[in-house]
Amino acid sequence: MAGLQSAQSGMLVTSQNVTGSSVEGYVRRTSSVRVNGLSPSSIDLTGTSFAVEGFTRYFDNLLQGQLLSQQSKTSYSQALTQSVAPLDAMLTEPATSIATALGNFFNAAGSIANEPTNSAYQQSLIGNARLVADRVSGLANAVGQISSNASQALADVLNQANSLTPQLASINSKIRAAAIPGVAAASPDLLDERDRIVGKLQELVGGTTLINEDGTASYLLNGQHLVDRESANTFTNSNGTSVIRSDMPLTDLRIKAASLDGRNPVYIKLVMPAVAQKQSNGTALLDTNGNSVMLPGQTVLQDGKAGAYVHLIQNFVPTVQKSINLLATQLVNKVNQVASGTVNQKIAPIFGFASTASGGTSLTGSSSDAAGKILLDGLWKKTDGTSYVYSELVEGSNPQSSNYRETIDQALSKPEFDARQFKVVGTFDNSQFTYMDATASASLQSLRDSFTSPVTFITSSVATTIATWKNTQQSDEALQKSLSAQKSSITGVNLDEEAANLVKYQQLYNASSKLMQTGKQMFDTLLGMLSG
Repeated sequence: MAGLQSAQSGMLVTSQNVTGSSVEGYVRRTSSVRVNGLSPSSIDLTGTSFAVEGFTRYFDNLLQGQLLSQQSKTSYSQALTQSVAPLDAMLTEPATSIATALGNFFNAAGSIANEPTNSAYQQSLIGNARLVADRVSGLANAVGQISSNASQALADVLNQANSLTPQLASINSKIRAAAIPGVAAASPDLLDERDRIVGKLQELVGGTTLINEDGTASYLLNGQHLVDRESANTFTNSNGTSVIRSDMPLTDLRIKAASLDGRNPVYIKLVMPAVAQKQSNGTALLDTNGNSVMLPGQTVLQDGKAGAYVHLIQNFVPTVQKSINLLATQLVNKVNQVASGTVNQKIAPIFGFASTASGGTSLTGSSSDAAGKILLDGLWKKTDGTSYVYSELVEGSNPQSSNYRETIDQALSKPEFDARQFKVVGTFDNSQFTYMDATASASLQSLRDSFTSPVTFITSSVATTIATWKNTQQSDEALQKSLSAQKSSITGVNLDEEAANLVKYQQLYNASSKLMQTGKQMFDTLLGMLSG
């Protein structure tokens, strides 16, 4: 009878393995059979030859932990490369290249230098200027769209995580209720579901998973519990709203941690901005460049998709936006200041920034735009009256640079210099070319070299960053594939092996049934002989 039960349990677990082979996260199982000795000299005579003691999952906690950690890194690098793919294509495609448009613009200026009154050359200059403006503003809009998409994706990821944390706490509760030390263990289906949920959480928000001694899972972000056995916390804002919106600033995001009294939750910041250090007397602590000494900002979200989106919003996009904004201001500052052969006369403005105020005049920095001239000089002019070059301002506006200057960063961060508002203010009218003589055209053409470095910096720095992310993604995917293969070799279902097991258990079942039938016939014969 025990052999029959053992065969039945084997066929049951084999059928589960075959069925679960197509289920994500399913872990192969086997029945735990104990064999007791039956010889006359055996000390253990309390059992039968077979006893089924439950089911065992083929599971490796160390390998599972490595795979979950790698899954967080892989989803991080994948989210980065997928988010910037449109920008990568825009920079590498000649049809959308800023360098090509600028080259055509300066070529048109050279043509006017040869024939200043040629109407076709004049129209070509403004047409190519519009192409330059479209490329610059288009690139700035693409970068801004990356930030907008990342904000929406971050909100979606955090809301998905909010739906998963109570599910994990519920599974933990069922695991604890089913597990009786030394008597009963939790269902393998519950453990599979636990692993599926923590795997999804690792993919979404990174973090660390701890499997407790009772089989429950604790999930942490940078040391902070998001799920602690049967207690689940949620992502929210400073007001405690559980639904995360894409328009929420990063500094408003929180983890709402349940308190012991259950009434006064604790709100933990997800993203901490940089904080200025103070001296003992309360005044700001300054470095040798006169900048406030800042404690760097930190974030709880460092891996997974959420970590990637935070990095894009907080670091990548602002850095690229500054470099594009600076290129746009350089075009306005240099092109519009080109002087003609006529004494004290400059060409009519060609580039500018649309006004941030409705119906306002464009910022051109020309003699008629005093306010714009002050803003541009505040950015490009040094205190000694000389002008910065592009690389100096890029370094000066980067908080990670040793040459960082708060004054430069603040000047470049003004909304008036948003490259998404960059435009052509020049027209095709004859008045536009009143002072566009051979001297002005030649001077305009000579500016070509001064824009080579800025364009190269933007394209190379962004391209290098994206290429690094792509290489990291390939490395992460290869490592995750290797770990997945190792795990599959332990936990995966081999249908050929299960088919062989099924035949084995069928034979055991048939043999046990035949033995019981033979025993019954023997007892029936004996009883018949005694009754006769």
